[in-house]
Amino acid sequence: MTGIDKITGKIISEAEADAAAIISRAQEQCAEIMFTASAESENIKASLEDRAQKEAENIVARAKLNAAMQKRNIMLRARREATDKVFDAAYKEILNLPEEKYCEMVSRFIADAILDEIETEKTNISLYGEENSELPEKYELIFNADDREKLSDSILEGVGRIVIGKMSREELMKLEIAEDTAPIDGGVIVRFGNVECNCSLRAVFSQLRERMENEISTLIFSFEENK
Repeated sequence: MTGIDKITGKIISEAEADAAAIISRAQEQCAEIMFTASAESENIKASLEDRAQKEAENIVARAKLNAAMQKRNIMLRARREATDKVFDAAYKEILNLPEEKYCEMVSRFIADAILDEIETEKTNISLYGEENSELPEKYELIFNADDREKLSDSILEGVGRIVIGKMSREELMKLEIAEDTAPIDGGVIVRFGNVECNCSLRAVFSQLRERMENEISTLIFSFEENK
């Protein structure tokens, strides 16, 4: 029995040693795994934090961009509204000019339109000859119904004073008040045969606005900023 006990004891002792070695290796492997897992966890955590930080920065950047765009749109609307008010007030002021000044203004519209037309006619004659140029038989002035009835004669007299020395008598005789009227606020439409020159207040004012809108808008906002 003694020999057998010794052999058995040796086997058990060796088994215990092997088991201890296995357990030790297992514990080391577990420690390595835990360390690696911990490191990976930290990496993952850091990555998530980094992504969260970047996402937060992106959200802030988008918010700032959106706010800047909204501010720009608000300022553009404000600029447009302010400019509209200025031009609307100016248009109403023109419509309410004293009769004498209104007639003088419309007379000058007509004179400028006719003198431009005469220059065009002269250019066409020099280029193509009189026989190939269509010269209008008359220069018709088309007013709204109210102006035709009350102011057309005064306006016509005003045109005569302005064009003295600039138009021949023959050309001046072509000038006449049209029988028909136009649905315009004020001003006049000058008809040269089949061609019409729109000198209504709305048309003239629209052209004026195109030329001056940026300048007026800049003046309005520079004034507001300096208040």
